[in-house]
Amino acid sequence: MKALLVFLFFVSSASLTGQAQTCIGSVTLMNHVYNPDRLQESKGCITVTGVIVKKTKERDGDFHVRLKLDSGQASDLINAKNKSKQDGALVFEPICVNKVTQKSAKAACKEFHQIISLPNKDDRVEVTGIHMIDNEANHGWLEIHPVTKIKKLSP
Repeated sequence: MKALLVFLFFVSSASLTGQAQTCIGSVTLMNHVYNPDRLQESKGCITVTGVIVKKTKERDGDFHVRLKLDSGQASDLINAKNKSKQDGALVFEPICVNKVTQKSAKAACKEFHQIISLPNKDDRVEVTGIHMIDNEANHGWLEIHPVTKIKKLSP
């Protein structure tokens, strides 16, 4: 019986480790987020899966990506603003990956470029990062910002 309990402990520990998300580097990445005070942590470090439905270059150097979440994920990962302003998608933003043309955002990306996978529209992906609410004027939606990992998945 004791051997069975030890075995079950190791199996459950291994499955938790295999599914654990990591946001290593998110504190450093926050140093390069334009106007970080607008972001308020919501759920902390999360990993989600879904299909990219829109990908837009932002003037602050980020990509603004809309992710249609796979079914079965927590309904509180998006809010009413995601539904009304982001077509029901969860936003995620790889930072400092494009040319910065917004004068007030140049300092955030100065001498920094995030090295991260950048899948395309219609790709199914797994995204890890910090779940935030963006409180900038006319925003209010939930998003993953900064993103620490993007992995392209099979369709």
